[in-house]
Amino acid sequence: MTKKGRPVKRGKSADDARAALIAAARKKFVSKSYDKVSIRELAQLAGVNSAMIKYYFESKEGLYKAMITEVTGQVMKNIKSHLGSGQFDSLEDFFRSFVEMIKESPEFPLLMLKEMVLNQGVCREYFIERIGFEHMQVFDQVYHHFKDSGQLKDNVDPLLFRLSLMSLVLHPWYMRELVGMVEGVQFDEPFLEKMIKHNTQLFQHGCFKEETI
Repeated sequence: MTKKGRPVKRGKSADDARAALIAAARKKFVSKSYDKVSIRELAQLAGVNSAMIKYYFESKEGLYKAMITEVTGQVMKNIKSHLGSGQFDSLEDFFRSFVEMIKESPEFPLLMLKEMVLNQGVCREYFIERIGFEHMQVFDQVYHHFKDSGQLKDNVDPLLFRLSLMSLVLHPWYMRELVGMVEGVQFDEPFLEKMIKHNTQLFQHGCFKEETI
């Protein structure tokens, strides 16, 4: 039964219209700060009536939060799936997995930066209370994976290990546009593979016992 007062969808099905709005939000909220994105431009990019935002999400904030939930949900699902797959044998595996994950959800690092550092969104508490803790737990799993197998040096601090690893996997994506402009670097397959190898060697020689490298 059609919901009373349902706005015109311009030919899109209900699922298509909602998905189109989420996709538009992923694009717009990455390129612009939250308060600079209008309901009208979100609807135009999605190809739907602007009333659809209120119908599905109640407001622009509701759409933004739904988009944040979807993107971060995909990211955490992919990471947890990899860690539990039994294919996580080396640090290089982890770096490569993280690169592949970000390629699937390239908005994630920038959205995280906007929320946690620049305070340009409306979900900062959500990131801190949910995503932040889950994120740190993932890196804690990586630490214990290598610590329990006896591969880490005895003096490696667990917190610093996690912070350093997080910096290596996320910071290059924060700086992607600037690095491209200043250094002319394209984050293509050859460069990403080179970065994976470099980060692996850097981290291993700093934190791993020589006989395990």
